[in-house]
Amino acid sequence: MLTSVNKVVLIGTVGDKIELRHLDKGGAICRFTLITIDSFTDKSSGEKKKVNDYHTVTSWGDQAKEVYKKIKKSQQLYIDAKLKSRTWQSKEGVTHRGYELFLESFLILNTDNTEEKSIEHYSTLDTPDSPTPLSGFQINDLDELPF
Repeated sequence: MLTSVNKVVLIGTVGDKIELRHLDKGGAICRFTLITIDSFTDKSSGEKKKVNDYHTVTSWGDQAKEVYKKIKKSQQLYIDAKLKSRTWQSKEGVTHRGYELFLESFLILNTDNTEEKSIEHYSTLDTPDSPTPLSGFQINDLDELPF
């Protein structure tokens, strides 16, 4: 019996900032922003509007290094991820709560001049020998991250 599901699927555009950090224990973490656009018509004015949503995507270990090598600013991505919430305190003592997506797999969606799509698929789930993105990860590790 299925008791819960934590799955996020998005198609969006990679933002400006793609960061790779090496952790003290030899691991790596990559973070980037995925931008999705929500379009709607304002009922009062009839004007078409677009709203950008910015999603923080995090990957770990070998996958983080691969993500950093493969993705580029303004690239279209399809991602499968898990939604995680975290709480942290600023230097001023203010408690913050945020959400981020822990990447499971991604597809790079490229279009060329002929409008044919080429897709590159990367997943830690494809190879049973590869570690999962959260292997060895403890939620307390997020508090020590420099960003």
